Amino acid sequence: MRRKGQGLVGGLAGVAGAVIWALAAAVYQPLMQPHGFWTDSSTGQTFPEVGGNNTYWPRDIRQLAILLAFGAVILICRTNVRGVLAGAIATVGWLAVDLWLDRMDVAGGATAAWLAVGGVALFSTAAVVAARVSKGQVGTALARQLSAGVAAVLAVATMVVTTPWDEPVTDPDQVRIENALSMLKAGLVVMFVAVVLGLVAVQLTFLRARRVVAFVVVAALAAWLATGNHGSLTAVGLIGMPVAAALAVVAVREVSLIRLLPVAVACCVVLLPAAVILYLAGSAVGTAMTSLAGNPPVNSADTDLSIAVSGLLLGLLLASVSHVMTRPAHGSDSLERDSGPVLKRA
Repeated sequence: MRRKGQGLVGGLAGVAGAVIWALAAAVYQPLMQPHGFWTDSSTGQTFPEVGGNNTYWPRDIRQLAILLAFGAVILICRTNVRGVLAGAIATVGWLAVDLWLDRMDVAGGATAAWLAVGGVALFSTAAVVAARVSKGQVGTALARQLSAGVAAVLAVATMVVTTPWDEPVTDPDQVRIENALSMLKAGLVVMFVAVVLGLVAVQLTFLRARRVVAFVVVAALAAWLATGNHGSLTAVGLIGMPVAAALAVVAVREVSLIRLLPVAVACCVVLLPAAVILYLAGSAVGTAMTSLAGNPPVNSADTDLSIAVSGLLLGLLLASVSHVMTRPAHGSDSLERDSGPVLKRA
């Protein structure tokens, strides 16, 4: 039953990722590129673009959606190395196609529908191949923890994606896009969390589930601080949300709350220098992607930051630190294996 549940969650997450990717690529990317007007290929109607200068938030939504589909493949293949590799190859190809389609300036509702079909087909193919090459095998505890940690950090990183307009937004077209952005982000966050739960469900007991919920609440509060106009508390939220997300994943392991305190401290310590490096790296990658897509560069007052790439690398870093610091001394944690009980009262 657990395998069927993982397959169901993985399938839903993959389809959701494909649909969100298609909408961002063919409907909302054209609205944000400062070319003046765009034409809906399905109706022939011409619409004024409302994006102004920045073009990168639809790209982040697209790439986060692709990474969500990759996480779904990992869940379906149960973090087996060969399955993960198959999913990674498909993901790299998908990201390349995404930039090519952006360069082609695809647009329109009908185009979005066909892209959704193509995205679902690509995800399904990757999932089937990953499942076949990993048949009868499961991944290690390390692979499971790293995958879940990355997905958790990507969930909170999704909340940082914003449109470039000054708040409050009053223009009707901009309000419509803001509302759509909120819905797309909510869908991504929910599906990322579902993938995380699918990955760590084998380790969950009643007591650990309560700890996970507590850290999820902290991560949500930190995300609210990070994305709102809260002055100096914004920086606290930006630091707190990825750390809390990483702790939510590591809390499913056989580890006391006392041992989680140094994990939190270590994550905060490595986050500060890593944030600078990832910011510079993410900006370089984002600028290169804008150039490859044939889009005009953003204004010099802004930064063409790739949140998807930075979030992926940050997730790997925090997940690695938290896993190493909570590793069982003698590998005696029986719930690290795939055969452990689920939600049994501790």
